[in-house]
Amino acid sequence: MNTRLLQRFTFAALALLLLKPAHVRADEVTDPQVIRAAAEQAVMSAAGPGAATLRLSADALDNRLRLAACPVPLVAVLAGDGQLRERATVQVRCEAGVRWSIYVPVNVASELPVLVAQRALSMGTSPAPADFSLVSRRLPGLSSRYVSDPAQLAGQRLRRPVALGEALPAEALAVAPVVRRGQQLTLLAHVGAMEVRATVIAMSDGRPDERIRVQNPGSQKVVEAVVRSSTLAEALL
Repeated sequence: MNTRLLQRFTFAALALLLLKPAHVRADEVTDPQVIRAAAEQAVMSAAGPGAATLRLSADALDNRLRLAACPVPLVAVLAGDGQLRERATVQVRCEAGVRWSIYVPVNVASELPVLVAQRALSMGTSPAPADFSLVSRRLPGLSSRYVSDPAQLAGQRLRRPVALGEALPAEALAVAPVVRRGQQLTLLAHVGAMEVRATVIAMSDGRPDERIRVQNPGSQKVVEAVVRSSTLAEALL
């Protein structure tokens, strides 16, 4: 049997497994709603604590699909890297009797109270609770993608603009710098068992635990340091 003929035989065999004739009795095939429910349950399980806010909708299956009835509960797992996104793909399979598997797309949304901007906010703004109101909305993806607690705004800056009426996504926030370029800092250096301190000038803005360059105004020497607070940096030796 040549390669082309073997391929045609394989495709035909797969089609027979998945698309059975229309006269097959209903009790001999798996209800598409059971398959969709299994796919949605797999997403719920993967969501963990955020599952309570999820609103899921598995895609409708092809009406021509006739998958053999499964004698055991269906197995459903997230496909790909296993990460939940706005549109997840779930592999649903039967692992007994006439074995089969099918991939079911599931639309993922969350319904929860989120912070909604009461005015347009520009990039670099330090957001405050007064800039937002808490509004219940249905939004694509997981609840963890959005900010729901005003306390989360403390010490943050906007890394991009936020429009009037927009739900605040967590990725729009970044920790605000605690050190400003040109600011005086105390530089702490450890030399053996000794601790040495000197006054230096920050050469760039810096966030907590971020590396910046600092300069000794007397010697003009520049070194790298890690920001420890708004007034202290630790030398990297």
